[in-house]
Amino acid sequence: MKKSLSLFICFSCFCFYSAQDQIDNAGFENWENAGTSVDEPTDWSSIKTSDDPTLAGFAPVVWGQSTDAHSGSYSLEMTNVSVFGVVANGIVTNGRVHADFDPNLGYVFTDQSDNTWNQSFSDKPDSLVGWYKYSPNGGDKAKVEAVLHTSNGQIPENGTLSNWVAGARADFTTGVSSWTRFSAPFNYYNNSTPEYILLVLTSGDSTVAVDGSQLLLDDLELIYSPSSINDFNSSIKSWFSDNVLYADFSLIQDPVHVEVYDLTGKNVFNQRISNFSRKEFHFDFPSGMYLVSFSSESTSKTMKIIMQ
Repeated sequence: MKKSLSLFICFSCFCFYSAQDQIDNAGFENWENAGTSVDEPTDWSSIKTSDDPTLAGFAPVVWGQSTDAHSGSYSLEMTNVSVFGVVANGIVTNGRVHADFDPNLGYVFTDQSDNTWNQSFSDKPDSLVGWYKYSPNGGDKAKVEAVLHTSNGQIPENGTLSNWVAGARADFTTGVSSWTRFSAPFNYYNNSTPEYILLVLTSGDSTVAVDGSQLLLDDLELIYSPSSINDFNSSIKSWFSDNVLYADFSLIQDPVHVEVYDLTGKNVFNQRISNFSRKEFHFDFPSGMYLVSFSSESTSKTMKIIMQ
């Protein structure tokens, strides 16, 4: 009964941590008619819905819904397009685009006055991950960039840097024809609590984008620290890296049960440890979040892990 109660408490904490903020429509499964000739992914916007309706009317379509998906039915496709002698960067944001005929004056921003063009956000993730395919022309470079910020936020920062809490960025410079995972750590600039998350996704290198470069993105995700949920006793040292659980039982004197549970509460691993040394557990579970429980007569510990 004591063990069951302990696991219940741990799962309650586990579900709380699982509910940490994520990017809206990060898998690009949902699309909507935004008054443009091509649907936009829900909770995202393009240069065709920029803050200048006149300029938006002249802007080309630089995004699309692709059925070449890493998971689910769709991914986001962005392509650089040349118009009037200027290459329009394939760009999508969860904020709003401020477009200009001079690419140097363009940016994306969080519109605090309209929830259509912002995503509220108050957590502090460790990294931004996702999956991509890239077909660059010339020496082009694509990117995924995220900024956690308070008040007004823009990318590029344009005087809003003091509002930035953290930033993460992944650059893609070489062609990749199969779905490839990327990971970009968040660098924190201060201890403030974020109010918004602003992302910009581009298939080209800002103001020097090359016509025809194409980027596919899918399954964006924010990763949070797999720290201990409940550590009743520090005599078990454990950490998790690259789908391997490391545990040091050298300070333990009675058998330890190691159990792993998925999000549904199903036990997917169970092992009794009586050789008190450092152990490595190489897991091959499907990607996702799991709860690890260590228990013995003298100690207990739980931690969450994220399989990639």
